[in-house]
Amino acid sequence: MDDLLLAVEAGGTKFRAAITGLDRVVRDETRIETTTPEQTLDNVIEFANGHSGIVALGIASFGPVILDRTAANYGAIGATPKPGWSGAPLLSRLVNELGVPGDIQTDVEAAAIAEQRVGAAAGLRTVVYVTVGTGIGAAVAVDGVPMRGRSHSELGHIPVRRNADDSYVGHCPFHTDCLEGMASGPAIGDRWDVSSASKLNDVDEAWIIEADYLAQLVRVLNYAYAPDKIVFGGGVGGRPDLLERLRARVAVDLADYAVHHDNPADLVTGAELPDAGMTGAALLAHSLVS
Repeated sequence: MDDLLLAVEAGGTKFRAAITGLDRVVRDETRIETTTPEQTLDNVIEFANGHSGIVALGIASFGPVILDRTAANYGAIGATPKPGWSGAPLLSRLVNELGVPGDIQTDVEAAAIAEQRVGAAAGLRTVVYVTVGTGIGAAVAVDGVPMRGRSHSELGHIPVRRNADDSYVGHCPFHTDCLEGMASGPAIGDRWDVSSASKLNDVDEAWIIEADYLAQLVRVLNYAYAPDKIVFGGGVGGRPDLLERLRARVAVDLADYAVHHDNPADLVTGAELPDAGMTGAALLAHSLVS
């Protein structure tokens, strides 16, 4: 009987669980609605128990997640506005029920590792993954390991310099006009009074402003971490038209200072993996048995 891995991508609206071999080829998968922690994790366990031979578990989770390994509640969900999920013992519940080693990363960390190992930044040493969608998240991976302090970073909440042509107040309930407040999908929709950023495909001004804000993040990341590559993904961040504008803006914004590329625009690329979070969860599970 082959050894199997359980990869779980925990999202605010749905969980995805997949059974893979040690080759990370998916053998079976399911989608589970995110309801209460008890019911959602019961459904994950039921799916896993339908497969014999699981030897390790990897989780890529929405945040915030308790990632201090000295904490008694390591792997639990932190304080979140999602009803009922604050303190949910995500990692410990699954590890205890399934009786296998397991570990957890944020969904953005898992995507960063996946893109560094087998995606757009394969073979590079220091990589940043940025997702721009409902929120903005970023993670730094060095040699296949996420860089953390006492917890994961919240780079979506850095302050930004307001674009001169932008009068939008901001969408963030905590900081109003931080990066996420000015450049996330909901901020774009609110600014332009549309239900989806896709309705702005031909509105150049919208994407000029968006590229300006995201280029400020690139500048911070470049000077803070000197990465080999910054990979953009997510429903907004992965748009090819935005990436081209962003690359052009980055080349101007960095002003040829401390850029470790012949062409500064080469610092930025789009995500390559369609399923980076789940791939990262499988890679994490594999690391526990390799």
